[in-house]
Amino acid sequence: MSGLFKAISRQRSQVDMAGSGREPILAQYSKGRLDKSGVYGNLTPIEENLLADLWERLLDALDTPLATVPSDAIVRPIEYDDEADRKRAQDTQDTAPFEVFEGCMFNETVADKCTQLGIASEAGADGELVPPYESQIPDETLGSALWAVVREDHPDVLLLRFLRARKWDVDRAFKMAVAAIKWRVHERVEEIIWYGDTHNDASLMWKGVSYAHGKDRLGQPIVWSGSCLHHQKDQSYPQLKRYLIWMMETLRTLLVTPVERVCLIMDLSDHSNANMDWPFVKTFIKFLEAYYPECLGLCVVYNGPWWFSGVWKLISPLLDPVVASKVQFASKPDALLKFIDPQELLESRGGLDKYAYEYVKPQAEENKLMFDSEGRLAASAALDKVREQFVQATREWTDAKEGGDDDAFARASRERKELSDKYRLAAEEKDKYTRARHFYTRTGVLADGKVDWSKVQHHKE
Repeated sequence: MSGLFKAISRQRSQVDMAGSGREPILAQYSKGRLDKSGVYGNLTPIEENLLADLWERLLDALDTPLATVPSDAIVRPIEYDDEADRKRAQDTQDTAPFEVFEGCMFNETVADKCTQLGIASEAGADGELVPPYESQIPDETLGSALWAVVREDHPDVLLLRFLRARKWDVDRAFKMAVAAIKWRVHERVEEIIWYGDTHNDASLMWKGVSYAHGKDRLGQPIVWSGSCLHHQKDQSYPQLKRYLIWMMETLRTLLVTPVERVCLIMDLSDHSNANMDWPFVKTFIKFLEAYYPECLGLCVVYNGPWWFSGVWKLISPLLDPVVASKVQFASKPDALLKFIDPQELLESRGGLDKYAYEYVKPQAEENKLMFDSEGRLAASAALDKVREQFVQATREWTDAKEGGDDDAFARASRERKELSDKYRLAAEEKDKYTRARHFYTRTGVLADGKVDWSKVQHHKE
């Protein structure tokens, strides 16, 4: 029994030491240097051991039915009935249609608009831009669902998010990760990725309620979110939820390790009570904390009205303390320069970047590879092969740790790194067959796993 107590005490000590040296967010901006501690490729020996412990838990449960794996509870941020909400939205569209924004009607999707504009794919039987969804999750086990979540990430990158979010407590990180996996299956996230923005509410895309452009002083992508463009009545809750998930999944493709977070600018210029949407606020906060942990580097609330301090008092108790610590306030453009270089700051907000959002519509044949079933099967087979190799190397890695064989652990760690790189390349290849192209691929900002924000300027020219 004393041995058990010592083991528990030793593990508790490791958890306390892991991640303890992280630099405060404002200090990182003042130095212009991103703190890479605790992220993929920058782990301490203790953190790597805890990562191995988490992988061991997952490997033991890979073949277990997902529904039976212990996890945190999946909590709905608000009570809603998706089917009932969709029916009400469809009824409104059929019986009392109204324009939301520049020709975009209520409940109209991007695909609907493309049909009206004559944008059709020759590959689609009826001109559809994306083929009917084909699930890439072969069964109901934890393992199959896990790899659907990893997608084009390095596998460790995903798990490290949950470890950091749970302060390196392996058991809590495991339960949090499994809950997020269950949530993704329930919300059909892979189907959302498959159809991309073609199934998004057209008015949300044309307005540019939220969009990514440029990078902050730490190299993190900047997400601009103008609250004055948002009105709760303009779209149904299921469409807003879909848009939010699509946006978060798309942002994942713009993160290249060691940059694993975004800088969110909540622009409250011209904000009024008509723009407040509590269901959206609660949903966004819940998704950010529970299902997309450690994706937010900084949130700047910009140019809020005098009465917003009262609203903040209602919002702040909903936030996890770690998330709340990343929230800063700026009332003037000069204050934004603390976080964003003048060349990266939009001209409309006092900077030198002349970019102005304009939605780039889908192109007729941009998803032609998604109609290639044979190509998808070949890409899947290549990915499966690398995945099996990575899992085997990870088992050897965790076994070496348990056996106290430091040399074998180091060898397996190097092999895992090589296989992780190969896995990501194979996953990016399969992505061409399972993810509809989107705004950032159309403009050239994202190409071959690399991000170049200057391309959007050239596209507009």
